[in-house]
Amino acid sequence: MNKNSLDISSSINWLKSGKVLIHPTESIWGLGCDAFNEKAFNKIFEIKKREQHKSFILLCRSLDFLNKYIKKIDKKDENLLKQTWPGPVTFLINYNKNIPNHLKTNNGKIAVRVSNHLPLKQLLEGFNGFMVSTSANLSGQKILDNPDDILNFFKSHDLAYFNEILGSNKRPSKIVDLHSKTVIRE
Repeated sequence: MNKNSLDISSSINWLKSGKVLIHPTESIWGLGCDAFNEKAFNKIFEIKKREQHKSFILLCRSLDFLNKYIKKIDKKDENLLKQTWPGPVTFLINYNKNIPNHLKTNNGKIAVRVSNHLPLKQLLEGFNGFMVSTSANLSGQKILDNPDDILNFFKSHDLAYFNEILGSNKRPSKIVDLHSKTVIRE
């Protein structure tokens, strides 16, 4: 086994220790970290060479977990989330005062998804927090499609990968604004 290849338990501990984890999603390899760990969060900006004003998608295990970090939503929107999640759709949702400052955005919303990809679901269940998830590439460049290439490209001792399989989707998650129902990314 590659020394940078981690099983589920080691991947959970890796995230909790503030390091960046290459992880499979429904469609692509992502770079992730404990979203509440500001140092880890900033590390992803640094290695991706991404502008600080651009936000990241956050993954969590359930709507119940998410509820303590978002403003109260009406029953219609709650039903939409329950019908869509877990699934490959990311929603922009108004956050509340419980969101740490480094995750706050100019529009008052976080981009969040509850995944239906089994390895990711298991990871998030064990991690029990928000995890940043962003494509494994330099900002604006081609997405790298295998963990060894990603490790070699970024060359960081704080980088390892969750040794699991990718989902079968052919494109990244759809992004929808929950309030306006505007599709941001198809």
